[in-house]
Amino acid sequence: MSDRGGAPASGDHAGEVSGSADPQRAFAAMGEPTRFRILEVLAASASTVGGVAEAIGALQPQTTKHLQALEAAGLVTIHKLGRRRVVSLDRAAFASLATWLGGWAQPDRDDQALQAYGRAIAHEEATPGGARAFSLRAEVGADIDAVWRAWTDPTSAARWWAPPHFDVRELSIAPEAGAQIRFALGEPGGATYRSEGRVIEVDPGRRLVFALAPVDEAGEALFAAVHTVELRAAGDTTVVDLRIEADGLRSGAVEAIAGLEQGWTQLLQGLTLLFDDGLSPEGEPRDRTR
Repeated sequence: MSDRGGAPASGDHAGEVSGSADPQRAFAAMGEPTRFRILEVLAASASTVGGVAEAIGALQPQTTKHLQALEAAGLVTIHKLGRRRVVSLDRAAFASLATWLGGWAQPDRDDQALQAYGRAIAHEEATPGGARAFSLRAEVGADIDAVWRAWTDPTSAARWWAPPHFDVRELSIAPEAGAQIRFALGEPGGATYRSEGRVIEVDPGRRLVFALAPVDEAGEALFAAVHTVELRAAGDTTVVDLRIEADGLRSGAVEAIAGLEQGWTQLLQGLTLLFDDGLSPEGEPRDRTR
């Protein structure tokens, strides 16, 4: 094989170990510019140490040190062929890294939610003020009584009234007209977002109307929002229709109003998943024979 030839034939070398490289160590080694250039050279073809030095325009002792670092990181194999040293990429290690990175490349629903939230904020900034209204629907795999409890019992509601990466820090609600609603969401880092409102109308098991809106540090609502929840039996499932009408936006309400539709979309997904997981609203295994 020539000094710039391909990988040696089977049996021409010994002692190489192919496999998976440690990602953090591998990327640290690749991050050095000269080593990255060496990997580019070897990606095209295996080469002698001297050939690599010539290709990158460096002295052979310096090149040897870089190759040893890349070998220690599991990215190259130095084949000892008598008095010659031929270097090749450890293709299996790069395949392992590609698979590892592929896990990070898989789409996540958070990505879409963040993009939608960003677009909503931009829209609100471009068209400030005015009333807002939207409707959402969810089909929940449970009977109406169970879904009604999930909406009106504070302990049950706390199991799903939080978008991903948030937790419910306070929630008080009761299925009685005039009942006060207090709601607080928290996220890592200690930030807490509070909302307050009251129950307006109750038709047990069928309809719940309530006002609820985020408040500022002084306890003043950033806008007014009325939520109308209607439940309808559909075989073994319950259809949930939610309509939200908001107006009276104050200065500083852009982020809150922009996240209203996306936030409730995520909450209804949480409600659906609560029952899909086979649990009752209280967190106990459900009797699926009823």
